[in-house]
Amino acid sequence: MRNAPSHAPVPRPRGRLVRVFVAVSATLALLVAAGSAYGLVQYQAANRNKHPIDLGSTGPSGSPAPVGPCIDDVCNYLLLGSDSRAGLTPAQQAVSGTNADIGGSNRADTIILVHTDPKLQKAIILSFPRDLWVNIPGQGSDKINAAFAGGVDGNGPKQMAATINELTGLTINHVLYVDLAGFQGVVDTLGGVEMCIPAENVNTPGYVEAEQGSIYYGEKGHIVDPRTGLDVVPGCQTLPGDQALAFVRTRHLRCDSSAPDFYRISRQQQFLRAVINRLLQPAELAKLPGQIQPIMDNLRTDDKLDIADLVYLVGQLRGISTGAAEFRSVPAYPITTPDGLDALKMDTSANQIFRAILAGKAIGDVGLTPQYTPPSPANIAVPVIDHASAGAAAEVEQILADSGFDIAPEVQLYADYGADVAGTVIAYQPGHDVEAKVVQQYFPDLAIKEVKGLTDPVAVFVTSAYAAAPVGTGGTPAGPTDCLGPAG
Repeated sequence: MRNAPSHAPVPRPRGRLVRVFVAVSATLALLVAAGSAYGLVQYQAANRNKHPIDLGSTGPSGSPAPVGPCIDDVCNYLLLGSDSRAGLTPAQQAVSGTNADIGGSNRADTIILVHTDPKLQKAIILSFPRDLWVNIPGQGSDKINAAFAGGVDGNGPKQMAATINELTGLTINHVLYVDLAGFQGVVDTLGGVEMCIPAENVNTPGYVEAEQGSIYYGEKGHIVDPRTGLDVVPGCQTLPGDQALAFVRTRHLRCDSSAPDFYRISRQQQFLRAVINRLLQPAELAKLPGQIQPIMDNLRTDDKLDIADLVYLVGQLRGISTGAAEFRSVPAYPITTPDGLDALKMDTSANQIFRAILAGKAIGDVGLTPQYTPPSPANIAVPVIDHASAGAAAEVEQILADSGFDIAPEVQLYADYGADVAGTVIAYQPGHDVEAKVVQQYFPDLAIKEVKGLTDPVAVFVTSAYAAAPVGTGGTPAGPTDCLGPAG
């Protein structure tokens, strides 16, 4: 458990320090970038980063390369992870499918852009849905993940950089890639990842759909997805590499049917926020310099990425808030292509995100919550209001941190917060009931209450009478809570 948070103001990161924070965030985001890979194979050191990613000097058809150096500490990191089954044994492929089953061996099913600008004082972590229908330079219209068809050792990274550049107008400064086994290597380097998982997706006992037919699970109270190998029980736990990978890859849970890829993006963001919450703790920061190189050994990068700079300056991250990472996803809606494929078309509001990034301005609310889904915990900032709680408030904040919420508001004293709210309760401003219900999934024994004039959209008030019930317990006698609908 962390020490109780200080109530002193948190220093704001400046200049080069922000660039370092973003670079570290980019490294951590690579935990998520492998989210679509089923990583049951062991990491093979001989195959790791033997060859740096070649971004070339020209783009498709001899056009200028969509890549270049960072300018004035403004940097864009493109993070890629593939869904290749290469390296899996026949038995493992029987569970997860072969490359033929998934339509080929070179697909970038997770695409994340991490942007830093000293003026913004934060990292913007922007997810692109894998089924986004775009123009791929030199190839024509296709799903965006098809831009990686050449693979990491072919023209995949360069083609993906050109596609993102054409779509957004942003120059790509660095590319990082992680494969199946690399994800597990990163998580194992970190000693696993603490995650709190609510009960809404419990789907056993019963039959669960797999790649081939369905599988019966007799054990009660598990959350399983045989497509990814996910098998966890609700609650707070340390996810090892294989289950962490399955958690961020899965998109076929009980509540995912309305928008599977959007729910997966939401979980990826939640997972990354939980990792950042942990690694920005003082005790973890002390260990991080020694972990950077082992982490990077599991990745493929371009040869211009300066890892030594990360190792040297990572110690200066002390005092930076988890709120310095801002998550967004490219807004999109379902379409059927002329060829009859199910895909996603980018909403015109996405251009507001790209224009804001190019201009070095705040994005606003665009892209906070993908369509058809509730908000990700990663995008819900939750202050904990300590009403003479005798330590209970710190316990609540720890659960929020391990659940992947934005805990930048920290624990605040009731007398200082200035709201007349009695008892232990999840309070919310009018119009923010969905965010409150997301928080309630992790505190099923707490009621939610609308409070006009509340300072924040959602806040948890805690008194000394409260002892947090374990995450995943409580709820209705019939079982897990109903699936939450989309915001708004």
